[in-house]
Amino acid sequence: MNLKFTPLACLLAPLLTACGAGESDETPIAIPAYTLTVNLPQTGTLCVDSNQNDSCDAGELEVSGPAGARQLQSQAPGLLTSPLLFIPGDPAALILMHPAARQDGQHLTPSLLSSLLQSRIAEGTPPHQTLSELLAALAPLQPNPELASLHQLQEFNLALGELIMAVLTQNGAVPAPPAASSQTKVWPGLFILLPELSRHFANGGDLLDLQARLEAILLQQQPRTLVTASGVSTYSDGTDYLLTDEPADHPGQDASLKQQPLRYRKLDSQGQPLPDNASQWDCVEDLNTGLIWEKKLDDASSPRDLHRVFAWEFGPYRPTQDELDYACPNSEAICTTQQYRQWLNQQQLCGIGHWRLPHAQELMSLQHYGSLHQQGGQTATLDVRYFPDLGTGANGFDGYYWSQTLTPSRRLESVPLAVITPIFWGSDAGTDYPTAVQTPSDVNALQLRLVGEVTR
Repeated sequence: MNLKFTPLACLLAPLLTACGAGESDETPIAIPAYTLTVNLPQTGTLCVDSNQNDSCDAGELEVSGPAGARQLQSQAPGLLTSPLLFIPGDPAALILMHPAARQDGQHLTPSLLSSLLQSRIAEGTPPHQTLSELLAALAPLQPNPELASLHQLQEFNLALGELIMAVLTQNGAVPAPPAASSQTKVWPGLFILLPELSRHFANGGDLLDLQARLEAILLQQQPRTLVTASGVSTYSDGTDYLLTDEPADHPGQDASLKQQPLRYRKLDSQGQPLPDNASQWDCVEDLNTGLIWEKKLDDASSPRDLHRVFAWEFGPYRPTQDELDYACPNSEAICTTQQYRQWLNQQQLCGIGHWRLPHAQELMSLQHYGSLHQQGGQTATLDVRYFPDLGTGANGFDGYYWSQTLTPSRRLESVPLAVITPIFWGSDAGTDYPTAVQTPSDVNALQLRLVGEVTR
């Protein structure tokens, strides 16, 4: 095994500068002349992954060659706002990622730790919070906030690479093809195990004996392909969309792709499976993704009421007083997404004590694009056999559900922060929308459906 990784000072120091130097994440980039110096850790290709599909596509700025420093220049701010992707020339080597530079003139090196950072940022976790969590996980290795002590981190980086390569060669640990997809699925699960890995490395220095533990984490966290099927099982000729056979002049339709169909299972209040014809159930298990979703109640006295809305609260972000008042006009005790999450965990609903706010991708995996169900004269894009709990929201935002995924897409509308909210009801059902938060001029409270992991 020949893993080559460069020192981490040029990897993490720019992130600390960008995230902790007192500058706002929302500072607009105004001068269209940008340069980055990137260090290729070995022979390969590094690109600006502007569409964030874990691939270097035609038209994306890139540099190739042997290990060493290269410059990337562009007049487009996407150079600074898009993550970087490194594809090694050796197909057996690890594909690496790096978070967006966010500042001009940075010197960046993709590595294992930068890939861990980017995997969390891509899920919607703010960069500064991600970096703080990574440093906390590495605390047994004694990295300080300025990262002045890097020697042991370099050794840890090498050991981590050996562990990942060992797991990737095992059958079943992560999905096999394509290679790039397999590798990028490793990072989120690895971040979960990082505190344990760093403590173990501080005590012994070798990580390979934790291979079985990492495989178990990856099997639990990474087997789910969130885009499993659309639910569309009929064909169209451009006019009739309920045909049972694919017209020869309209080939390649979704129903002919033979994707795994949407599959669910009802669970009781203890998390035990119920027969499909059960009339009462508390949670729904997605048999494709392995995720468990709470089922809402038609009970105005319960925080689980299908009509209840909440102010968005996640990590360091706190709702404004206007948002709290909007979510709880009658001074209810549970007003925010975080308060509801804590309450549901205390209830141990379906035997789960770690309910969480879902990522936008996870919510979108529930979209049933073949649904013909109408509720109140509007289309509902959930499988109502298992999720008959769509309710009206507030201020006309019916069927909008909070995620934990942040988006900067509304910055041009003078909204500093927005959250992606998938929509399951109405004329926009099947889409998502950036909903402003922490904005006095745009106060919102939306519906909520928490998610958990399979525990049995």
